[in-house]
Amino acid sequence: MRRFTRITQIVRLAVKEWRLLLRNPHGLAVLFLMPAIFVLVMSFTLKNTLIVRVELPATGWVLEDSSPVAKAWTSEWISRHGGQRFASRQELLAALKSRQVQAGIVVRAPLLGEDGRPRSEQLEMWLGNLVQPAAAARLRAELSYSLLQVQMKIAAAEAGPFASLLLGSAASGELLPAQGTLTVRYLYEIESGRAMTAVQQSVPAWLIFGMFFVVIPIAGVLIQERNDGTLARLRTFGVSPGAVLGGKLLAFMLLNWVQLAFMLLVGRWLVPLLGGDALRLDIAPAWFVLMVVATSAAAVGLALLIAAYTHSFDQAAALGGGLNVILGAIAGVMVPRMLMPPGLQTVSQWSPMGWALDGMQSVFLGSPDAAFVLPRAGLLLGFAGLCLLLSWWPLRSHEHAR
Repeated sequence: MRRFTRITQIVRLAVKEWRLLLRNPHGLAVLFLMPAIFVLVMSFTLKNTLIVRVELPATGWVLEDSSPVAKAWTSEWISRHGGQRFASRQELLAALKSRQVQAGIVVRAPLLGEDGRPRSEQLEMWLGNLVQPAAAARLRAELSYSLLQVQMKIAAAEAGPFASLLLGSAASGELLPAQGTLTVRYLYEIESGRAMTAVQQSVPAWLIFGMFFVVIPIAGVLIQERNDGTLARLRTFGVSPGAVLGGKLLAFMLLNWVQLAFMLLVGRWLVPLLGGDALRLDIAPAWFVLMVVATSAAAVGLALLIAAYTHSFDQAAALGGGLNVILGAIAGVMVPRMLMPPGLQTVSQWSPMGWALDGMQSVFLGSPDAAFVLPRAGLLLGFAGLCLLLSWWPLRSHEHAR
């Protein structure tokens, strides 16, 4: 009988826990919605790394060699694989920045060496920042194979009737252009003149991710002040809800800046001590300050919005933490955008973290451009203003209710 009673108690307690769970939509969202979104993001991302064949990126060509061989080879490539011609490197660079093309090939003069064979070191392959590694690898392989065909045709023409004998006895290494000599440069390397390092890319990404987690301390403070009557007492002194939000915005933006300084010190001094590359801080100060202010305002604004509409710290922490992880995954913080499919790359451009990541990486890579940075900073500041406006309403309603 006692055993039956205990079993009954355990079952009733389990039912009670389920009822509590069903009354907590924020916790359920973290348990079900966040893993589902992660499954979608990671599945589409890994799809591009595991498929056997990938499409060649849209390619632009700049022909600086006017020889018949170079012209014929370029024309044949474009007719077979597609591509656009550009008159200069500047036009090609502009097309890469506007994403009119994803990759570019610059054929330097002379393409043929003294031995009459095409030289792969006379090719420059320019890649946009979002080109998938698999697509870049295929483009490089196709270029090498195409030059091999040109070299074989030249050798056959020189051999005359003995072409088949020559091509059959020649070692493949004699015909294949030298590997590893084709110059490959990403757009940020062309613009900034510096090589990309892991720390230069990861510090801005994780700095932004950390700044958005300010929701946890903000939620703790705002919810406690609302529950213990501090906000009501402030109102008796003539402090408006807008002033309350403004004070918290200023305080926690300053906290973000302290957090930023700490992360920069880690990247600049601690990472090299552990054997990594040092973070380079020779960045444009004005663009850096603009992006820091805009990112911090957006992060604090979103945190205030979540804190204003939740009723407990647990709800705010679950909702804020889960939302930040989702925004970070979509934006390219956890998975680089170059590994994402084009559709997901488009979606990532609608994430506030994505706007911040674009602008901040442009600053840290030494290539900030007003036409690129200002729209993203504007979106972040507009997002912050919208969040503050939506946060003001529940505080005002709470004030009137008292």
